[in-house]
Parts: sequence; C-alpha cells; structure tokens
Amino acid sequence: MSSNRNPRLLSKIFPIVTPQRRIEMNTGHANNQPSPVASRCQVPWDRSDPTQEELTALLNSLKHDPTLMGILSLGRDGVMRSLTADRRVVDAVGLTPAQITAFVGRVPPGSRAEYEVYDGADGTKVPREQWFAPDRALLPEPMKAEDRERIERTMQEREERGEGSVKAQREEMESRGMKFA
Repeated sequence: MSSNRNPRLLSKIFPIVTPQRRIEMNTGHANNQPSPVASRCQVPWDRSDPTQEELTALLNSLKHDPTLMGILSLGRDGVMRSLTADRRVVDAVGLTPAQITAFVGRVPPGSRAEYEVYDGADGTKVPREQWFAPDRALLPEPMKAEDRERIERTMQEREERGEGSVKAQREEMESRGMKFA
C-alpha cells in the first residue's frame, strides 16, 4: 500500500440518514431479505451470490449511531466500521478479502479506483481491539460542525412540519431491522 495516498480516499463513506439511504445500500431486513422497496431497486450485484448474502448479513448486524448522523466506513485495514459524526466507533466487523471485493462491487464503477488500497486487506486478521480503537488515519475526517448544525436544523424543521422526529425515524428504521447503539 502506498503511504502517500489521500487519507480521505482510504475510507468510503456512506451516510446513514434515512431509511431510503439504507435501502440504497441494500442492507435489507434483519432476516437478510430485501424490503419491498429494495426489491424494486436495481443493484449492480447479484443478490443471490453467497458472498453478497454474507456481506448483507454482516452489514445488517452492525449497530448504528442513534443520532442518525453516523456513517459506515470501510477502512483500508478491511474492517467495516459504524461511526458517529465525530468518528467514534459504534460497531465494527472484519471483512474477508472476498467480502471486501463484494463490497467494492456495490460501489459505482466510477468510484472503484479509490478501493485499490484494499488489495490484500483482510479485516478478519485485524485484532478485535483494533476494530474499535483503530489508528485515526484509518478513519474519515469527523463531520464538520457546520454540516452537523445544518443536519440538526433540517431534522428539527422536519419534526416541526410533522414529518417525524429523530426518535420516530429511528423507530421506523428499527422496525425494518436496523440496530442502534
């Protein structure tokens, strides 16, 4: 691995803001079955592929930031981490090389070059302690304060318009199988 790579490219970030975004990630229900909405979505991978099924189950098993401002990040060490907005680890799982390849297969083709740094990574060989206390260079930058404030304002405005509170959104997501810390 080249050490002169941009650290921001070393972790692919997926915001976890809405149930729709989760569906876009196709992590499905806790029982590893796609939701009715997800089954209508076109995905660039074979859902019946055993490695993709394993990956979906692993992603389903991760707990998420209850503020709904967390992200999933695949570190260049091969560990998928659920992170808070300030990048504290909520939950983590080590991926095998095959699962990393399967995950990269879910990434839009134009963004796959960013994942060349994963060649040879095996998150299952990373000590579990490092899953939860990784080198900071493996993590994306924390959410900027202005972005966090903007998201909080948007959430508050949605609640004021009667579109649901963070608690209601979290409960809906939990009913679809998503877990929170």
